Amino acid sequence: MHSAPKRIRRRWIAGLVGALMLTVVGIGSALASIPVGQSRTGKMTWYDDAGYGACGTAINAAAEDLVAVSTSWWTSANPNNDDLCKGISVQVSYNGRTITVPVKDKCPSCSAEHIDLSKTAFQKLADLDVGVVSGITWKFVGAGGGTGGSTGGGTGGGGGTTALPAPAGLRTTATTASSVALAWTAVPGASSYAVYRGGTKVGTASGASYKDTGLTAATGYRYTVAAVDSAGKAGTQSAAVTATTTTAATGGGGGGTACPAAWSAAKSYVPGDSVAYAGHRYGATYYSTGAVPNDPGSWAVWRDNGTC
Repeated sequence: MHSAPKRIRRRWIAGLVGALMLTVVGIGSALASIPVGQSRTGKMTWYDDAGYGACGTAINAAAEDLVAVSTSWWTSANPNNDDLCKGISVQVSYNGRTITVPVKDKCPSCSAEHIDLSKTAFQKLADLDVGVVSGITWKFVGAGGGTGGSTGGGTGGGGGTTALPAPAGLRTTATTASSVALAWTAVPGASSYAVYRGGTKVGTASGASYKDTGLTAATGYRYTVAAVDSAGKAGTQSAAVTATTTTAATGGGGGGTACPAAWSAAKSYVPGDSVAYAGHRYGATYYSTGAVPNDPGSWAVWRDNGTC
């Protein structure tokens, strides 16, 4: 598990000294402007310190959503007065999920493409045990999530609109051997809802309920939902709920449960997938390709659900 060193109070001091050195000594130069709206590819980590961030405000990275960005993006000798502290946020996407979090801190050890999310923000995109996640996409956005300047009073395609809140009350209303029915509290202003299974979008609902079908018997699945506005912009995903499909009896009067499709070394699996291997049923708990279910090295990827 990744947990960044306790460095938050030192961050402000190191950032201030570093910025002064850039100004006085002239060793290189910070980037001249913030490239708002320009998509970038990089990696993310997380930290959970509490204290004062580089913008001079009290923060708690274990309990609030925020992001620390590389020292290379800061241009002011006094970090508290940097343009990054004036309503700039970072919009980051990974595995079908997108969040927008305010810039509140500086990461001296991060490269320009590396962002350090607070613990709570990281959890909305990946498991904390992963620690370091590569292949994310992110960009700086303005206040309200906008990626450009003034909208000039027009509709602007929804780029600067506030995202809809997360639906509350997500729950399972029924399960069968091959389906899970879900329901949640409607969000005012939502035109539809995106439904995610294991972090991947699996369907769209016009109302506050959805039935996911084609599932594997006796298997656990993790769901979240997000409200979508009239411009097609999905808001914050809800708290997750886990549902387990019921056991399906095999044909021919037997007892037991039917085996799912056999595991394949060439197939990519996502959380919630179920496979058969060496006479056992295994459930995927993480994203993998080529991780053998009964290999001790795959304990974090596959859960043994017994014989089938």
